[in-house]
Amino acid sequence: MTQQAVIHRAELLIDDRPHGVDLTGDILHAAVRRPNVMDVWYQARPDGMEAMRRSFQIVGTGHPIPAHLGLYITSSHKGTAISLDGHLVWHVLENHCTHEGVIDTAQMPDKPGRGPGICERCAVPLRGDGQDGWIPV
Repeated sequence: MTQQAVIHRAELLIDDRPHGVDLTGDILHAAVRRPNVMDVWYQARPDGMEAMRRSFQIVGTGHPIPAHLGLYITSSHKGTAISLDGHLVWHVLENHCTHEGVIDTAQMPDKPGRGPGICERCAVPLRGDGQDGWIPV
């Protein structure tokens, strides 16, 4: 039996920080329904498919784009939404940082290779994947 596709919604805080979302494809729509939060709709990952955690950040029109998001954002721009009062415009940008300079912040109780870390370049919180790699949280 073929599994049906499902659309989910995730909330991304408008807080100048990257946020991880488990996506299989592109963001389908973005909207601001409450202050300080942008909602994004996306196709959910089917059961059995490996997780594809990706990192996104909200940037306002006229605000500086963080260096880790790139100088030319055409490939990282995933959506735009207008604030409830119509005065502000926010943009969803994907963080394509490779997280090569990670500060490992694991503690003794953390499982080996699965503890937390933070990328020095983009400041995204990460978690060890158990295979010497890192994924956004």
